[in-house]
Amino acid sequence: MKNKLFIEKLPIETERLLIKKTTKEDIELLLKLDKQETTQKFLGGIKNKSKEERLEFLNKKEQKFKQGIASSLTVYLKESNIPIGFVGAKISEENNSSEISYIFDEDYTKKGYCTETMLKVIEICFDKVGLSKIYADTVEKNESSKKVLLRLGFSHVGTKIENDTVFDEYELYNKNK
Repeated sequence: MKNKLFIEKLPIETERLLIKKTTKEDIELLLKLDKQETTQKFLGGIKNKSKEERLEFLNKKEQKFKQGIASSLTVYLKESNIPIGFVGAKISEENNSSEISYIFDEDYTKKGYCTETMLKVIEICFDKVGLSKIYADTVEKNESSKKVLLRLGFSHVGTKIENDTVFDEYELYNKNK
């Protein structure tokens, strides 16, 4: 139900951006991100993926969307329709919460696009969908991501270790709940 409410809001528009469901047409952006040093530094595990493997990945995202799960969305510049990043809002119906994620083409970082996108996603999650909590994590050394989360109003709540990588954990609560 909550996933459906979120999906019904698509496409999402901000002042400069358009957020739409991710499709196979987004393959070139995905392949570009796979080659970027920052992507490898903070995400890892995607080195040397073939175009076919990445198309399969996008196909799985499309299938999840058809099942009513908007776990991957693509962010486009509104004026030029150029894709610049991916965001996710993985909604948990049972916990009335969502895990958010984001990754942007390094050619479009430090321009406020991530913050603009996530402010709108958070607004929809809280005001339109009625979620009570949003959480995120980021690699401990990803200072840019930490700054975005703090700018969005998240609080640092702890750390976790997965596959020898330290992650900082963040939470944001709906003040209206």
